[in-house]
Amino acid sequence: MAIATEAFQPAAAAQARTLGFDPALAWVPHPIQNRTPEELAAIADAALDDVLKMLSSPEPRGV
Repeated sequence: MAIATEAFQPAAAAQARTLGFDPALAWVPHPIQNRTPEELAAIADAALDDVLKMLSSPEPRGV
């Protein structure tokens, strides 16, 4: 499982296709740098449900 910013969705999709891999990914807004601690906490809070669903999913992901 990975967490990445939305700007990397096309690159992640291309790499996953090339590798034949279906990674569990959570996407957050781009950019991350120069965010305040409060903004980062809000981004993390917004992604938490997706992350917890992926971690608790009985469906294996990947190769």
